[in-house]
Amino acid sequence: MGWLFNKKSNRSADISLLHTDIHSHLIPGIDDGSPDMETTVELVKQMYDLGYRKLILTPHVREDSFENDPSTFDSRLEDVVQAVKEVGIDMDFEVGAEHTMDETFNALMKTHDLKTFHGKYILVEFPFFNLPIRMKEIFFDLQVEGFKLILAHPERYATYLAKDYETLESLKDRGIMFQMNILSLDGYYGKEVKKFAEYLVKKNYIDILGSDCHNMRHIEAMKKAFQNKEIIDLIESGRLKNNKF
Repeated sequence: MGWLFNKKSNRSADISLLHTDIHSHLIPGIDDGSPDMETTVELVKQMYDLGYRKLILTPHVREDSFENDPSTFDSRLEDVVQAVKEVGIDMDFEVGAEHTMDETFNALMKTHDLKTFHGKYILVEFPFFNLPIRMKEIFFDLQVEGFKLILAHPERYATYLAKDYETLESLKDRGIMFQMNILSLDGYYGKEVKKFAEYLVKKNYIDILGSDCHNMRHIEAMKKAFQNKEIIDLIESGRLKNNKF
């Protein structure tokens, strides 16, 4: 596992500079993240101990696998807030969704049921093997309606996006924000993703760092990643917008 051999610093990243995590799967029993409330509370505690003070929870909304109804997310969040409050963790929350750009996404667009957070911000995910059909038209329509778009983990689409410089530049020219997974830059998802992540950082394309936390394995990997000099430098660069949320 190459991610174990990244250059480590003798100090850890100051997560208070981020304050807010924009991407996680901690609402219990709804997707491939936390299975139950007990696990959710423990994961929230771990995120608090790392230094986060606000979590924006983003359950999957995806055709065929996680066909969740975003209209239920607010009430599910209330359950999380109550459970966390009962154990004395002073964490702020919002709830959005990680919307995969598929037919379910298109249907939710038509009915105006996309799940936003912090006003009209929306987190979108590309398919892992190709660009979404009609991507440019969809983004144009959403932006005309006032949505502010955040692309989840663009570095993880390295198989088709890493050499598509035209699309990358077009997305940034359109004002699409890029949210990188913390663990990508530490090699957790493999060498190809890490290399592309480094390129995106070098181009100053990254706007937000997200945990994409699903489980305790991610927490433990993040503890190691926060000693990675590349990640420390990015967090301390002043370019990230996490603390605006």
